[in-house]
Amino acid sequence: MKLVSIVLINFNSTHDLARCIGSAESQDYENLELIAIDNGSSDNSYEVLTEILEEDFWKNRSRLIRNEKNIGFSPALNQGIRLSKGELVMSLNPDVVLEPDFISKLADAFDEPRVGSASGKLLRFPAGKRGNVIDSAGHIIYRNRLSVNRGEGMAGGRFFNAPEFVFGTCGAAAMYSREMLDDVAVLEEYFDEDFFAFWEDLDLDWRAGMRGWKCAYRPDAIAYHRRGGAGYRKSLLVEYHNYKNRYLMIIKNDSARYLLKNLPGIVLTEVLKGGALLVRCPRALLSLWEVVKLLPKILKKRRIIQSKRVVSPREMEIWFESFPYRSWIKRHLFERGEMIAQREGA
Repeated sequence: MKLVSIVLINFNSTHDLARCIGSAESQDYENLELIAIDNGSSDNSYEVLTEILEEDFWKNRSRLIRNEKNIGFSPALNQGIRLSKGELVMSLNPDVVLEPDFISKLADAFDEPRVGSASGKLLRFPAGKRGNVIDSAGHIIYRNRLSVNRGEGMAGGRFFNAPEFVFGTCGAAAMYSREMLDDVAVLEEYFDEDFFAFWEDLDLDWRAGMRGWKCAYRPDAIAYHRRGGAGYRKSLLVEYHNYKNRYLMIIKNDSARYLLKNLPGIVLTEVLKGGALLVRCPRALLSLWEVVKLLPKILKKRRIIQSKRVVSPREMEIWFESFPYRSWIKRHLFERGEMIAQREGA
C-alpha cells in the first residue's frame, strides 16, 4: 500500500478544520501522513490545528508548519510537498469533507500506466447528500483559454457517473503521483509560485499533459466542497490573480499556431472579460502590469517546459472545447460573477 501524503493549507479556517481532518482520519486507507501548513492565519486556527494533530491518530503521522505570513497557496503547497514522503500526494482544502473511501478510490487509479493525477467527484455542501450539485468533476479547458470545473452546478446523482480521463483535477482535493510532480517541476517548483493562488492546478494539468501524463476521473470517489457556501461574490484578490494567472499560463504552455488559430475567440473573450471586470472590479485589470514585470521569468519557464514536451500541440488541442458564450455572458455580466448553486439540468 503506497503512502499517501495529504498536504493541507490552512488560512483562517477555524470552523472547517475539525470536520475536514476528521474525514481524513476516517478513511479506509490506512497508510497516510498529513502535512499541515498554516499560512499566517490571524484567527485561532493554528491552535486548533495543533490540538487536532496532537491526538493519537495523527501524533506520529503528521507535521505542522507555521508561516509568519500568507505566502500564497502555490508556495505553501510546494512547501508541503517537499516535506512529504508519500509516493502519492493529495492536496486538500480545509473546506472539503471526504467520504471514507475517497482516498482508496483515487489511489486505485494510479495502477493504470501514465496516470499522474486523479480527480473524484466533488459535490457542494451539505456533506452526505450524494444528490447534491457538482462542484467539480475535473477540469475543462476551452479554445479561448478559459476553464471551468466540469459539471459545476449540475445534479451530482445524474451526471458524470462513468470513469474516464479528463484534462485535469481541481486542487481542492486532488491526488498526484510524486513521479509526475518531479517530472513536470520547473525551476524546482511543482505549482508555479508566481501564480500565488488560482489557476495553479490548471497550469499543472497542462504541463502534465504535455509530458504524456493522464488524469483519471473516478466518480465513486466522493467529497464535498463548501467553497464559501452556496454562492460567493468574487473578491479583488480572486479577480486579480484569476486575470493575471490565465495570461501566465498561456505564455508558458500554449503553442503559437493554435493560439493564432483560436485568436478571434480569445480576443472576443478578452473584450467581454475586460469589460465585465471594468464594471465589477476595475482594479483587477492592474494585474496586467504584474504580467509585464514577470515576463522575463515566465519566458524562461516556457523555454524549459517546451523543451521537455513529448505531446504535440495538435494532440493537446484535442482537449480544448468550444466555449459556451451565452451562459458565460449571463453569469459574468448579468449575475456579476456569483457562483450559481443550481444550473439548467441540475
